[in-house]
Amino acid sequence: MGAIISTVSFVATTVKTLYGDYESFSARIALSPGIPQTKATCSFWMHPPSPNARYGEDTPLPTETDIVIIGSGITGASIAKTLLEHHYKLHGQDAGKPRIVMLEARDLCSGATGRNGGHISPNIYNEYIQLKQAHGMDMALQIMRFRLAHIGTLLSIAKAEGLLEDSQARIVEEYDAFMDEGLFSRCKDAVETFATEAPIEGKGFRTIEDSSFIEQLQLSSSFIGLISKPGAAIHPYRFITSILSKLLSQHSNFQIFTNTPCTDIVSSSECYTVTTPRGQIKAQHIVHATNAWSSHLIPGMRKKIVPTRLHMSAQRPGKGLTAPVPSTTPGGEARSWVSERAFVFLPGSHDWAFDYLTQLLPPPDVTANTESTRNFPPTQGEFMFGGGATLAGRSDALLMENIGRTDESADFEIEAYLSGALERYFRPHWGAEGGFTLDSDTEPPTTLNEDGSEQPSDPVNSKWNKGRVKALWTGIMGLSADALPWVGRIPSSISERSQPNPAAQYSDVSSEPKFRARSLTAPGEWICAGFSGEGMVHAWLCGRAVAHMVLGEPDEDRHTPVLPSSFLITEQRCRKAKLENMLTQLSS
Repeated sequence: MGAIISTVSFVATTVKTLYGDYESFSARIALSPGIPQTKATCSFWMHPPSPNARYGEDTPLPTETDIVIIGSGITGASIAKTLLEHHYKLHGQDAGKPRIVMLEARDLCSGATGRNGGHISPNIYNEYIQLKQAHGMDMALQIMRFRLAHIGTLLSIAKAEGLLEDSQARIVEEYDAFMDEGLFSRCKDAVETFATEAPIEGKGFRTIEDSSFIEQLQLSSSFIGLISKPGAAIHPYRFITSILSKLLSQHSNFQIFTNTPCTDIVSSSECYTVTTPRGQIKAQHIVHATNAWSSHLIPGMRKKIVPTRLHMSAQRPGKGLTAPVPSTTPGGEARSWVSERAFVFLPGSHDWAFDYLTQLLPPPDVTANTESTRNFPPTQGEFMFGGGATLAGRSDALLMENIGRTDESADFEIEAYLSGALERYFRPHWGAEGGFTLDSDTEPPTTLNEDGSEQPSDPVNSKWNKGRVKALWTGIMGLSADALPWVGRIPSSISERSQPNPAAQYSDVSSEPKFRARSLTAPGEWICAGFSGEGMVHAWLCGRAVAHMVLGEPDEDRHTPVLPSSFLITEQRCRKAKLENMLTQLSS
């Protein structure tokens, strides 16, 4: 949902001018975020819901397990999949396979993963220089490669799991689009720097100033330049819920309990005890995969991972954008580009002022004789458009007001901005309102029930608003105080809980474990969170790394990049990472 370093730089400029409100801001970010609220805005991604959306909500909880994963988004799914599959690869179907329980406060995948922008679009050139200054060139390049690796990783998983059609995972043409000469010039310099110091990765970036090319993209003539970069798009909710459903069907030692929030954790010499409104579970390991909500259960992460509310929308494209247009590839056939491109729009002179756009796939050709493996109904080429926290006038105050917020209601000013900006970005090409033929603003067709009553033939799309904007919603991202994810074993000084004694896992007589899994590392609490709006290019491989830490086994897949050491959670890093200090330093 946005580039964190750019966002933080923006917030920093407001610290002095809004200092009268800064005291309340500082107090707000120090509070516990609590647990996710049940009354949240309706995300377009999450409808229709997965068949397992409320899985396990009425099933009795086990009294004990080996591992509890808190959170069912992309991070939790990555951790569970890695634990289950790699333990089997290492040890086979033996009696010692770990029992894994996943707890979700609301419906399955109802947090940030089910509310984001659908991009797999790593910020590279625009953050490389800052990361190099903060961590050195080698570490900055390692972070850039780690982010870029998520494009191929997520698409490979979707293909291997047979989810390419349902998840809509695909490579897209990705563009940063600029209206300001000064900002475009600075970003061109940044691209050149990155390409010089990382020539292999730098080949994926290109600056474009040809006005005829910009016209072919149907963008407004106000745009003066583009930067083309690697990127992909995905339906995050369908991708993650499908993976979790597969894990449930394949592994009897894996359980999910939705609408079962974790409200407390206590430790003893033998184990951790997790408390929920439905009962308690004893476990060897607790893995926190709750991102913005992490500090609710980890007091030492207050002000280190701060919840921040962001806005998203689903909109029908103008009819001028759904018609066939000349290809940007020489000799290519004319066709609609919907679902094949993604944009970051930068209309001003600062890189914090951006909006982002990707699209869902258009409705299928009903005349085509093709076999479908789809488990979800088709989408209608919706534009998935987010941002709006930088709108002119009250932009500074609006973003400050959304940092530290866990209320998932929407801001009217931002909703109004998102509802009108897209037509301006594509003028005069937008055309008439209405989207695709199968998703028009006419009354939806109906079918007769057995009792003679009518119901919509397409109940999924008939529930959305008419006109351009089908849905508006919010999501809560986890803003990291030092702009990097937090990954690894949580020190007791940060969790404020002692770690169970490994020896207490076994009886003195038989040396049989009280908990089933012998193959895990020493008991502990783990975290994988603080992705600052960039979870799709951090979370999966961070989750994989944490799972291997819990297994006590290195990840020997040579195709998987090593977790950057700067992501590891340590006492020293936690003491040093202070959001207020970073904002003050940047502003001065």
